Amino acid sequence: MGFFDVVNVYGLLFAAVLLVPHIVYMKTHTLDTGVFTNRAMVYIDRVGRLASLFLMSFHIGVLELGFTEPQALMRRFWLIVMGVCSVLYALLWLLFFKKETKGCALGIILISSFMVMFSGILQVNTLLLTAGIVYLIGELYLFSRYFRK
Repeated sequence: MGFFDVVNVYGLLFAAVLLVPHIVYMKTHTLDTGVFTNRAMVYIDRVGRLASLFLMSFHIGVLELGFTEPQALMRRFWLIVMGVCSVLYALLWLLFFKKETKGCALGIILISSFMVMFSGILQVNTLLLTAGIVYLIGELYLFSRYFRK
């Protein structure tokens, strides 16, 4: 069992693209966590996010079959779609850093959860797809509370 049998290098790269803007935002902006009254939903969001990032990066061998046939074509299709989504995701984050609008926030949520769930579907990875759904539910809760005003 080699290194590349366990680590999905491209998945790790896309996971970093999904994680880095969140870290930068938390370091540069103050967030009023008092608006998030349901702590369980906050933890569901965190678990969904971290599980998604972990499962995109590492092959754990549970409920995952890999790309369907033809594998080379499916992998190429996945890389192209994920690359385009990563560029859109980064652009939305740049817009969100300048002005925190509902549209940008919702776009960030939808693109990031699409990337995770798309990866789960294309790689036939049930846990990744489930983590993406949990991540989407948690993010939509945080979105609804943060932009309630």
